[in-house]
Order: sequence, then structure tokens, then C-alpha cells
Amino acid sequence: MRSVAREIVLNASPDRVFTAFTDVPEVLAWLADAAVIGPRVGGNWALGWYADEDSDDGYHVFGTFEVFEPSSRLVVRDLRFSTPEGELLEGMRLSIEIGAENGGTRVSLRHEGLGEGASWDGYTAGLGPSWERSLADLRGWLEEGRKLPGR
Repeated sequence: MRSVAREIVLNASPDRVFTAFTDVPEVLAWLADAAVIGPRVGGNWALGWYADEDSDDGYHVFGTFEVFEPSSRLVVRDLRFSTPEGELLEGMRLSIEIGAENGGTRVSLRHEGLGEGASWDGYTAGLGPSWERSLADLRGWLEEGRKLPGR
């Protein structure tokens, strides 16, 4: 199985970074248009994005926290991604490691369980750049208070 991994060092505490991934208002500031989060092992991590400004259709990702270790580690299992066209990609896992480093925090993200085939190829090709953009948005939010447009 294929995977995508990205890292970033942020000028924020591990507690603050962890909250940015697990608190609905925080997630809405930098990552998603909608979110439902149950902050505990067994809780849901569900995010949504509108396909465009004039549509109610969108993209969704839904999984369950397998690991929920405040300020240090998150693992979302059984991650599923759906598109407005009804396509469904299942069986992924997202691991996020958070650790103090030189007065800041290193975030190491690994998106695993990426399958084979045309649908998976398209998804995987966009996943790395998507996480890079999202982590840059996380930096903007945590270091500058910059929210996504429209927030």
C-alpha cells in the first residue's frame, strides 16, 4: 500500500497544535468547511469541504480515533473519502505525531492505506500537495491567526 508523509515545524506549543486538529472551531479556522469531532478513542473525526461556493455538494472524510493522546499523537483509522460524484475510497489511516522541538512543535503526518487503480491514482497524486497546503494553512492559523477565507 502507498502512503504520503509530510512534516512541518510550527512556532506553537504541542498542546495548541493538538487542539488545532481536535477542536471543531479550530479545525474550521484552517482545515475544513464542516467538522464533527468526538475527542476520544472511538470518537469520530469527520470533515467536509464544499465542491464550490455555489454548491451544497462536497467532499467528505470520515474516520474513527484509534489513538488519542493529548499533545502528542493522533491516529484515525478506517478513514473514508467520498466525492460529490459518489466515489468512495476506503481503508485509509492517518497518523499525526506531535512533539516539542527547539521551542516549537514538529508535526509528522502520515496518510496510509492508499490503494491501486485510476481513482486511487488521482486521489494520491493530489494528497501530498493538499497536505502541504493544509499544513501551510495550519502555520498561518497558529502563528499569525490567519483563518481560511470566509471564516
